[in-house]
Amino acid sequence: MHKRYQYNINQIKKILQHNLTIAKADKSKAIIIIDKTTVGQKIDTFIQENNIIKLNNDPTDAYQKQIQQTMQKCKDLIDKNKLKYMLNIKPTAPKINAYIKTHKDNNPIKPVIDNTKAPSYKIAKFLNRRIKQYVNLPNTYTVQNSNEMAQELQKSYIGKYHKMVALDIKDLYVNLLKQGIILSTAIWIDRNKVCTDIKEQILQLLN
Repeated sequence: MHKRYQYNINQIKKILQHNLTIAKADKSKAIIIIDKTTVGQKIDTFIQENNIIKLNNDPTDAYQKQIQQTMQKCKDLIDKNKLKYMLNIKPTAPKINAYIKTHKDNNPIKPVIDNTKAPSYKIAKFLNRRIKQYVNLPNTYTVQNSNEMAQELQKSYIGKYHKMVALDIKDLYVNLLKQGIILSTAIWIDRNKVCTDIKEQILQLLN
């Protein structure tokens, strides 16, 4: 974020009435001045519609311990001298930020989760890099970014009767089956002939 932009936001916050707050708009760089109660109601609506329940206890410390124990078993995957850099020293439960979907009816929220303080954040980034080394997925039906898509379209024949359709899958990532992801990863690791110890340690961390 540009420093001047953040400075302007802080100045606006100083002059707002206590019942008002600033929120970011989804899919734009706009900011919105909105009643705090309204934001709270939108978050409550999101929680109810997605069947989110409140836990009796914060599981952060338990997750931290579980991750640490698993990492210590992955000696072939993680250098023992780098283990301490793979953990957040003082982890906290991820926090939700509410972006406002100004382009939709009733302006619902888009939840943006800050995972940087979560127990698994650092090891997840490490694991992502390692999986890319061992899993060579074919990109027959995917593109890396919009520039690559534009280049592919330039190569394609598009007649006057062709139509381009854009589809948006609602809540894609939260609806992916975790065990299905782990099974798929195991299959592709096997196809790339990764040694058994590395494979098992990747799957342990992924779990």
